[in-house]
Amino acid sequence: MKTSKIIIVVILCILASIIMRILFVIGLVLLSFLGKYDTVEGIDNYNKYIYLNEYGGDLDSELSIFPEDSSNMQDAFFTSSLKTNLLDTDGYIILRAKYNDEMFENEIERLSNINITIYESCSSDSNYYTNNIKYDNSSYNYPAYITIDGFAHKYEYALIDRENNEIIYIYISYPGDNVSKYKEYLKKDETEYSKDDTLGLFSIYNNSFDNGRTFMEAMDCAE
Repeated sequence: MKTSKIIIVVILCILASIIMRILFVIGLVLLSFLGKYDTVEGIDNYNKYIYLNEYGGDLDSELSIFPEDSSNMQDAFFTSSLKTNLLDTDGYIILRAKYNDEMFENEIERLSNINITIYESCSSDSNYYTNNIKYDNSSYNYPAYITIDGFAHKYEYALIDRENNEIIYIYISYPGDNVSKYKEYLKKDETEYSKDDTLGLFSIYNNSFDNGRTFMEAMDCAE
């Protein structure tokens, strides 16, 4: 009789533990879906380091495509809308800026020379690999310099509008909820965004030293 009671108590404890875990997971999922986007607008609010400090590794990016500041820009527009979920951050950062002829060419030169070195480990004698920015003149409505092209559902690129001396800088994580805000800046073939195996896609900030089993990120050894 005592053995039966002990078994019942053990079963009830196990069931209670399982239910609590399920409720915990449901709570986290609900928190993720019900969370609000933090939206910022206005060129006076442009500072990419605020995003790097606030969202950190969630971005999977150093936002190197984005300029250091807005001092050389003309007729600039800036907006962002980001939401931190259970495992990641979703949303977008968009900066659109016009330049005079000289600054326009200087900015294109800066973009074309972006490269990132990734180390296999944080030791001083580590192996390393350097990724260079990609140039693509067919996937978008404008020629593009690309630092992330779908890796882990992230995209980061600059669109070059030579006719208007304008550059549109884009960061998108999980294109979806706010797509109407940046639809004109998406790829012509939007089926590209439905890929599942995204770890085989390009990111200047990542490299695998073991044939895709694991990935090192440029920020992994940052102090």
